[in-house]
Amino acid sequence: MDERILLEQENKAAGSKFFLASMANSHIKHLIKLAQDESLIDLLGWNTFFQPNETEEFIEAISSYAFPYSRKSQPLPLGIYLNLENFPIGYVVLKGLNMDLLTTEIGIAILDKKYRNKGYGTLALERLIIYAFQELHIQRIGAVALLSNNRSINMFNNLGFVVREIMYESWQMPNGELADMVLMELTNNDSMTSWK
Repeated sequence: MDERILLEQENKAAGSKFFLASMANSHIKHLIKLAQDESLIDLLGWNTFFQPNETEEFIEAISSYAFPYSRKSQPLPLGIYLNLENFPIGYVVLKGLNMDLLTTEIGIAILDKKYRNKGYGTLALERLIIYAFQELHIQRIGAVALLSNNRSINMFNNLGFVVREIMYESWQMPNGELADMVLMELTNNDSMTSWK
């Protein structure tokens, strides 16, 4: 993705705006630093510990996809910024874009502990969903979470995602154990949402 993407979203509860934007390498390095947190492994299901210069490997890790309709494609990772002059507090990503079927998978993580559980993740997902549906003309968005990650499942559920499948012992955790995953989907014509 050559041109910079900048999406603005209002946080009405906080009375402020935040932004989703393409990231420079220094900003990805900042996210790598924030990801050095053992608790994230249990939430995300992958080893979040990278060296600062492993920016490509980090982007590859956040861009892995699980849906059968996904395709190997250039991911669209965006930093979540409270202020464009500062570093991001987390990321959202569209991955496995399939422009033949108009499908994609979405991922998110608020990596800065200070900003977790404050609604930024939901708002960032909402803004990226609108972008995917309106600008990219995507018709179906998938999301995958560990079955034990109730907070993520509830967040996707509140945005209108519907459980399509529970895949038991389908995800290998960094410690070698197999974890259960839930696959959820949201469609552009879902009557439960107002994405248009």
